Amino acid sequence: MVKGLSFRKDCRECGRTFLAPDRQARLCPRCSERVAEKIKQKEKKAPPATKTSRQIPPPGLPLSDELRAQILKEHEVYREEKHLAQRKVHALIAKKLKVKKLLVAQALQAVGNLDLPEETEQEIIRRYQGYVMSLERPARGRRKTISREMGIPFRAVVLAVRKWNRQPPNLKGLSREQRFFIEKTYWRNLENGKSLREGVAEIAQKIACPPLQVFRYLDFIHEGQDRLTKVPDVTPDQREAILAGYAEYLSGSAPPDLFLHTLLAQKAGVNHKQVHKVLLNYRQERVRGAQAPPIFTDT
Repeated sequence: MVKGLSFRKDCRECGRTFLAPDRQARLCPRCSERVAEKIKQKEKKAPPATKTSRQIPPPGLPLSDELRAQILKEHEVYREEKHLAQRKVHALIAKKLKVKKLLVAQALQAVGNLDLPEETEQEIIRRYQGYVMSLERPARGRRKTISREMGIPFRAVVLAVRKWNRQPPNLKGLSREQRFFIEKTYWRNLENGKSLREGVAEIAQKIACPPLQVFRYLDFIHEGQDRLTKVPDVTPDQREAILAGYAEYLSGSAPPDLFLHTLLAQKAGVNHKQVHKVLLNYRQERVRGAQAPPIFTDT
């Protein structure tokens, strides 16, 4: 800009013509002062923006215990995703569960350090392992029952059990042939009147694996009832076909090429989830001592 040079400009506010040393000027001196004063007054009235006011959701949102548990479960998926911002994680969870992001934030604001003393964690596992080795499932759920009885956060129990589930001996160490043998021998032992522990000890010895690994597989094939509530029921004829196919499957000397649920779905004309629902209901009926027919009677 040349010293002493002025430019003729029209004020954007009042329309008056004025001289200014700056070619980019848009306001005359009078309007410039007036606009600056307006901005100053607005800044005084506006509340200061703080991170706390944005992150903590307002009280009174309808956050049920069930929804809180779902949010915490989904949050586990992103615990190792360090590159994702927290608000991005909240948005992903909210989208999946079809809830407001504020509800997600409210459920997760108490999430912090849930490290437990070693003796407490061991007691959680001892109790949970007891349920596994008896195939028992309390009405409130294993983890919630342990949480209530021990007076510790439900999430802490979830994390302790998840850690235990990753440790050997677990299902990953069993081949398909070993799983088939466990299931087949389990039913034979049950129909021959052997206790669960006695039968498991016999199976573990024959396939050379720890008894706990056998218990964990048997527990696995008896779980999942809560995930099948919306699966349509099959007809009586379809149920009979599924159970007949299951008996035929277990009567073999080795697992067939097709996986069990695929085989039975084709045989009965239903889908995989319906097969799983029928088999699961049957297994749980037998565990509870209900008058369900034997799966096979040949010896």
